[in-house]
Amino acid sequence: MVHVWSFWLQWGTVCSLLAFLFAEDSLWDCNEKDSLTEVPVDLDVLSECTLGCTAQTYRRILESQERTTVRFKDSYTGEPEEYCWFTKVKCRVGEQLQSTLVILPVDLAAENRETFRLQISSSEAPEETLYQHTGHSVLPSDCGLRFEVTKHLYRNRGQLCVKILPQEYSSVGRCPPFLVKIWKHRNQGQG
Repeated sequence: MVHVWSFWLQWGTVCSLLAFLFAEDSLWDCNEKDSLTEVPVDLDVLSECTLGCTAQTYRRILESQERTTVRFKDSYTGEPEEYCWFTKVKCRVGEQLQSTLVILPVDLAAENRETFRLQISSSEAPEETLYQHTGHSVLPSDCGLRFEVTKHLYRNRGQLCVKILPQEYSSVGRCPPFLVKIWKHRNQGQG
C-alpha cells in the first residue's frame, strides 16, 4: 500500500509541474524555441479538474507516443453565468493547432448529461449553440463533456465566452469549464 501511495504522490508532483508548464495563454506568436521566463507572483492555481485532466491526458499521450502538445487554461467569470478565456494563442514553429475544446467537468454518471449544451456569447458574432463533441480525442472521457470551439477562437477577438445550457445547470459540475488547445507537431520534412 505504501508503494501505491508513493507512486501517486510522485505522479501528482509530475502532473503539477506539467500543468504549470502547459497551462498558459499568450499571443499568436510562433517561436523557434521555448524561452524560460519568471513565474508571475499572481499566478492562479489551476482547478482540481484541470490538474486531473492534465495528468490523465499526458499519461495517454506518453502511452500512445503521439507527437502532441496539449495546453490547459481555466476559465474566468465574465457576465453572470458566463465563463471566458482570452483568445491569444501561443505556438511554436512546427506546431499546428488541431483543435480547441471547452471541457465541462460533470458527473459522467448523471442521467441528463446528454442535454448539456454551451452557448457562445459574444458581442462580435451572433449567439451560437454548441453540442457535445463525441469524436476521437486525446482527452480521456473522464475529463468531462467536450465542446469544439476552434472556429470561435478565430472569430472572437480578445475573449471567448460561453454559457451553460439549460440555464438551471449553469453552476453544475465539480469545477468550472476549462479550455484545452491541442497541437500536432509537423514532421521536419513538412516545413
